[in-house]
Amino acid sequence: MDATERLPTIIILALAAVLAAGVAFYVAGHRNEPASLKLVADTPKTGEPIEVYITGAVARPGVYQLSYGDRAVDALYAAGGQTPDADLEAINLATRLRDEEQIVVPRVGAAAGGTSQVAGAAIGPANINTASAAELDALPGIGEVYSARIVESRERDGPFQSLEDLLARDLIPRATFEKIYGLITLGP
Repeated sequence: MDATERLPTIIILALAAVLAAGVAFYVAGHRNEPASLKLVADTPKTGEPIEVYITGAVARPGVYQLSYGDRAVDALYAAGGQTPDADLEAINLATRLRDEEQIVVPRVGAAAGGTSQVAGAAIGPANINTASAAELDALPGIGEVYSARIVESRERDGPFQSLEDLLARDLIPRATFEKIYGLITLGP
């Protein structure tokens, strides 16, 4: 085989070597990089099912399946309407609902000082050292289980010295703590 016959073979081998080196360089450079995570916000469409928890001064408190785009008044109707002692002036019945939302319909007199509203709306500061389980339950994301834990802990372990004691005593998750941080206090 003379030199002119070997030239195409040499060129092909040289190109293969360059390609292999390029692939090896690319793989080596990206081996330690964390995989990128692309988050896509999945906005529900009007009419898609959601579940909402409605409690307080309603005929049938509970979790109800409604539709994205429904309003707080629709949840009230789903729960059989308000009880005679409900304070509907204290909540915004026109608020659009979100999945996993909690709505607390306060009783007349209970909303004094703004202690109950649609979850996520302004709720007055609750003293975690003196508030009842029902008052704590009105805070967004707390519910009956966490409010019972808080009351039991302060009875068993004494009053809270700081708001962060809720986390230190492992009573609520950090995400819930961040939701209610501006809505709780240690004093009057």
